[in-house]
Amino acid sequence: MMDKFGTIGVLLLAICLGWYASLLSDDLDTAQEANGKLVKALESRDETIGALKGAADADRHATEEQLKLEQQKRAKADAENRTLRDALEHSGCNNQRLPDDALRILRRETSTPASP
Repeated sequence: MMDKFGTIGVLLLAICLGWYASLLSDDLDTAQEANGKLVKALESRDETIGALKGAADADRHATEEQLKLEQQKRAKADAENRTLRDALEHSGCNNQRLPDDALRILRRETSTPASP
């Protein structure tokens, strides 16, 4: 009799352990599925971060190029202004009054020019 109960006990224990292993296997499958979703989300986030870094680098490069162009234009304008100033200082026109049309242009007046 003891042998029967021992065998039944071992059989019940094996069934319970099999059922518990099945539950653990299901939990493991669920965890692996959730892990896969997280990995995909992280990969997508990494791609987005990479794209944003690329855009920021392109923006920085464009800004640097724009600054270089502005500096070149400023240097050219300064050189032209110096040349003009030197030319005006050595000519007699710096003591003369500007024509009315030139004054209107400098004042940004929109009236019609006095001369044809």
